Formats: sequence, structure tokens, C-alpha cells
Amino acid sequence: MNHAIGIFLITVVAPLVGFVGNVIADNVHEGVGRTVSVGGALAVLGVALWCIIRSF
Repeated sequence: MNHAIGIFLITVVAPLVGFVGNVIADNVHEGVGRTVSVGGALAVLGVALWCIIRSF
């Protein structure tokens, strides 16, 4: 089950976090948006990799 959650996080959630960061960068503040985009994507990828590794 963790493997499926990890794949879902990589394919769906990480791009959504990047999209939200770009929207924030365009509408609110560029620095905050880039931080949310990059930091959030790295956090989601870290959790996804942890889930995938844990599934073995």
C-alpha cells in the first residue's frame, strides 16, 4: 500500500504543489511562491520516497 501512496504523491501531489507555488509567485510574492514551490515539492518527494522504500 505504501508503494501506491508514494507513486500517487509523485505523480499527483508534487505537481500540484508546484502549481500552487507558481500561482502564489504570480499573485502574491515571487520569493514566497518559489519557496513554496521548491520546498513543497522536495518535501512531497521526500515523503514519497520514504513510502516507497518502506514498502520493500
